[in-house]
Amino acid sequence: MATAPIPDNSVTTSVISDGAVTSIKLDPETNGYVNVRSYGATGNGIKDDTVAIQNAINAGNTKRKVVIFPPGVYKVSSGRMRNPSSLEWWCLRIPTGTNLSFEAGSKLSLASNPPSDTRVLVILNASNITITGALEIDGSASTVKSNVNDQLHGLFISSAQNISIESVYSHDCYGDNIFIGGTEEIPSVNVQIGYARCETAGRKNFVIHFVDQLHVNRAVLNNNRGGAPSFTGANSLDLEPDEFKGTRSFYQRFDSLTTIGFGNDLSAGLTDEIARLWTLDIGSLDMRVSGSVSPAILSYGLTLKISNLFIRSTDHKASYGLQTIYSQFIDIASASFDGIGGPAIFAAFNAAGGKPRLHIGSLGMYGSGSTLASGVRIDGGDLYVGTIDAQDLTGSTLQLFTTESDAMVTVDNMIVRNSGTNQVVLASSYGAAKPFLHLNNVAVFDTRSVKVKRILEFETLVAMQGTSLGTLYNPYALTEWFSTYGNFKRAVRLVGGTLLPAVFIVEGTPEGTITAPIGSLAMRTDGVAKATFYVKESGTGANGWIAK
Repeated sequence: MATAPIPDNSVTTSVISDGAVTSIKLDPETNGYVNVRSYGATGNGIKDDTVAIQNAINAGNTKRKVVIFPPGVYKVSSGRMRNPSSLEWWCLRIPTGTNLSFEAGSKLSLASNPPSDTRVLVILNASNITITGALEIDGSASTVKSNVNDQLHGLFISSAQNISIESVYSHDCYGDNIFIGGTEEIPSVNVQIGYARCETAGRKNFVIHFVDQLHVNRAVLNNNRGGAPSFTGANSLDLEPDEFKGTRSFYQRFDSLTTIGFGNDLSAGLTDEIARLWTLDIGSLDMRVSGSVSPAILSYGLTLKISNLFIRSTDHKASYGLQTIYSQFIDIASASFDGIGGPAIFAAFNAAGGKPRLHIGSLGMYGSGSTLASGVRIDGGDLYVGTIDAQDLTGSTLQLFTTESDAMVTVDNMIVRNSGTNQVVLASSYGAAKPFLHLNNVAVFDTRSVKVKRILEFETLVAMQGTSLGTLYNPYALTEWFSTYGNFKRAVRLVGGTLLPAVFIVEGTPEGTITAPIGSLAMRTDGVAKATFYVKESGTGANGWIAK
């Protein structure tokens, strides 16, 4: 059924009768609708329609009728803008049980020069609200003249329950285009949005505060022209609950999310306990970042699940693709980083919270013209990757470093093409912390005239002792292992345990070099007759190796 533009004091619709389209006029007060035009709203973008619209909303709520907005620009203002002594910081406030319907071509436009804390459409301490059609909010950020704070928002939902919005396009707000939250004690719960589009926010495009069971089917957030007061770009998605104490769990879901701008900030706390209670679940996340050296994603203190992640730094300025510090649980099925101006992933332990833990099914990292692109850097975190595909990286594909916390990295398959300057993999340690690195299958291809200098490099003996290697395919005869400072003999575990017998390759004799249990085997890379293959037959520590 098609709907034609709605004139004042009537609802015009079209019905099909005997194959013909017939237009009829229905009285809005007797046919389930309340028309904002019937209450004095003009929609001409000049007259302030706030009071008329609020009266229509209140009437529709009382009569349990849908409030409809015909095409037009509806200028709105807060009570404080109309009367400086008023305490009303909202323009339109939606009460419990209200149904709104916005026809294509209708728009709420904030009046010029709004004061601090102005919100356009507010759902506060309300429930069971449905908004259908195409809701559009223009925050009129360019008209802000006085000194204001960054709390001028478009769609503001706080401590609300059971909210359904078919489509919302919020743009040019001096604060946030969309804010959904509340308090930890009284959060928003069950907020459903079919399609969300945000552009040009002075602060953030979309803010997730204290909200549980948020579900957004599709969101496109473009803030490359955002960021008050200069509006030269800013972050798009911001997850920022204030001082989350962990009294309950929270869950948000985006089926499909595209962000354009500086990147996204996601943080709920610092510790494992907090991270386990807050989950952000994203089906597909497509990010195009530019204009900033900030990380494309800065995330900590939550559980982050992403099915498909694609991050591209179009100007190669993003310092990290994904930076995670403190406690974090990250589970990504497939990730691709393109043209990052530094490590694709940087995960670091911090004593104030804990260490990040990452599980990635497949990980692609591509330089794409960036002279600073590198792969994964783990400083005290844990990482599992099924398959790494690295190509045209200037820096290392994988770097493992431990300081205050032990770290464990496992890579089942690593395929490296034309990447690295000094090394493909670098392992190091400092202090008592121990790195554990297992590379199951590694293949390195380098067709460049100036090739990477070596595949495996160990800065410390502890780092080397914590490394185990499965198979290494090296068709271009690159140096396969290297000691940075040359102050210890090289030896790498191939298979086995710490208390169970193991198999090693070693530079020189294993006697006095390799600590292993009885029954272990060692093969010298520089062996001679009767001094190439060794068995650990007796003793403890690094002694008891017998040549065979």
